[in-house]
Amino acid sequence: MLTPLNILDHIRQRRAELKRSEGQVADMVLVDPQKVLGQSVTALARAAQVSEATVVRFCRSVGCGGFPDFKLRLAECQARGGTPFVSQDVEPDDDLPAVARKIFSSAAAALNDAAGQLDAHAVTRAVDLLAGASSVLCTGMGASASVAADAAHKLLRLGMAAQSSADPMLVEMLAVNLGSQRGVLLAVSNTGRTLAMITLVEAARAQGVPVVAITAPDSPLAAAATVAIGTAPVEDAEVYTPMASRLIHLAIVDVLSTGVALRLGTAAGRHLARVKTVLAATRTARDAPSGGKVRTRRQGR
Repeated sequence: MLTPLNILDHIRQRRAELKRSEGQVADMVLVDPQKVLGQSVTALARAAQVSEATVVRFCRSVGCGGFPDFKLRLAECQARGGTPFVSQDVEPDDDLPAVARKIFSSAAAALNDAAGQLDAHAVTRAVDLLAGASSVLCTGMGASASVAADAAHKLLRLGMAAQSSADPMLVEMLAVNLGSQRGVLLAVSNTGRTLAMITLVEAARAQGVPVVAITAPDSPLAAAATVAIGTAPVEDAEVYTPMASRLIHLAIVDVLSTGVALRLGTAAGRHLARVKTVLAATRTARDAPSGGKVRTRRQGR
């Protein structure tokens, strides 16, 4: 099992799946992780009223090699600190240059970790479904809506019939059309636990619509999808605003759209070239002056 980037987030996500005795250990960790850092395996077992073997099993259940590895991951997580509801990497007294450094550093580290954990088989299956679809409906809610819109935008440039919507009722109606048009639903969710999204995906699957999900692994949405590209949330969505997690999802969209472009071959390339030619007329000339009246491409013809 791959060790999660944020051990506390991972424990919260896995809490309901743990055995009762392991859950007692999880509760002790979540209530006071700083105290657990100073405890031995014997002290933690006594506090949780379980055996030392149970503590070790708990550590392995949450993706760690044992108790020492678990404490290391917990210490790393605690060291990250964080400002509730803003960012887990930023402290209240950080100045703006420090904030910028931390945000960029966190994003780079998260993208690097996600790249190493990407399931190549799932990505290949997802590209197969998307490239073979007559139409693609992209959907996401909240912060994931912008990721879904980006996915539709990129597929549209390749000549595909793609659209996005964050309206659950509209998506449900549009999904009916997908079933009769050999379409695919692309669902994006950071946690994979949004009830409305899970309901939409289950309804689409019931109508025979394949679903590609970009979401948390082992989540209800991942289980409901035809293909799930699992990425563990970098931030605890209950406490922090998704930042690096959203960037990871956007990167996955880039991987999928590029894979689709390569799969479609010259047809996609020709369409993209035509789109770029049309868009070129909407921009100012490269030698446009920095001040005064801007001469557009159309005016220059």
